[in-house]
Amino acid sequence: MRAFCWLVVFALLGPGMAGAQPRPQPVVTTFGGATTKAIDVAITSWFAKYKAPGVIVGIWFPNKGTYVSAQGVANPANGQGMNVNDHMRIGSVTKTFTITALMVLADRRRLSLDDPVSKYLPSVPNGSNITLRMLANMTSGIFNFTEDAIWLQQWQTNPHRIWSARELVNIGLSHPPYFAPGKGFHYSNTNTVLVGQVLEKVTGQPIRAIFQRYIFAPVGLRYTIWPLSADLPFPHAQGVTEIDGRIVDATKFSPSISNAAGELISTLADMRIWAKANATGTLLSPAMRKQHLTWVTFPPLTPDHAYGLGILNNHGWLGHNGSIAGYTSEVFYLPSQDATIVILASSDVPVDNTTPADALLRALTRILTPSNVTV
Repeated sequence: MRAFCWLVVFALLGPGMAGAQPRPQPVVTTFGGATTKAIDVAITSWFAKYKAPGVIVGIWFPNKGTYVSAQGVANPANGQGMNVNDHMRIGSVTKTFTITALMVLADRRRLSLDDPVSKYLPSVPNGSNITLRMLANMTSGIFNFTEDAIWLQQWQTNPHRIWSARELVNIGLSHPPYFAPGKGFHYSNTNTVLVGQVLEKVTGQPIRAIFQRYIFAPVGLRYTIWPLSADLPFPHAQGVTEIDGRIVDATKFSPSISNAAGELISTLADMRIWAKANATGTLLSPAMRKQHLTWVTFPPLTPDHAYGLGILNNHGWLGHNGSIAGYTSEVFYLPSQDATIVILASSDVPVDNTTPADALLRALTRILTPSNVTV
């Protein structure tokens, strides 16, 4: 499932695009030689096909092995190597935070998942028949603003423009719905931006404060931030994308294009913590954990590739992928093996309609969990 679709097919230059050579970074691994070699080969093959500047990979399988590596370049202009502590945009992995905050407030009886969105946002058409749960599990039918051709052109013309949540929502609501509420599934960033607006209205706080109070602090995330500008903290990797056939540095493109659906920045260390905390519902009551993992399987989903409340079940791996201009990510946990995989790549350029991070996750799960290969 593409987490954030740019609706175009890209081709990208490689890590040495400006004549720079990646500086080797140490690989920390406790897997056996054969497994380590297979992982190394998969990453090398991935670089050859996707030609992303850099990638950070963290793999943790208790009693089997660990693999942590930062490869490629963080700055293609000068050859600065990737570092495992680099900050990266995580795109739609942000949805796991937004929906977790919604569930935490539901646990605290500040709202109910079955409240109509009209209770909080009266301007949403047919909002009396669309529940907060439908926004969270993508069954509302509300149009995805990133599929609006005019919006896409505006973004490509001025990727530094700052968008408000209201502007993004209004684009989505200007289109007819895909289907009646609760009668289908369509991944829509508009849904999660609306949830963010509900959270702010209920708490009277900005989304960044909500995340800090209800998620970051309780689970110990020290390096995950809601940016107040287009800047990333130091150190960070530069991300690249393509616009109108040109390879461009997307590092300082405005992240406001995604708001509560994809604006967060994080690191490998924090995403390792969050992968398990999210999948196991650390912050949720037992009853809410059950609702969190109640799967939607309307087409095109299947029982093996289903969506819950802001969480994806990808052949047993629980978590979310993410994509925003310049960056793609995977943050997944496999309960059956207490295993975690985190991938942070500095390119959002798909090949064969597959994002860089999605492709690498698939390659790694073929090696590590042949019975749980992601799609």
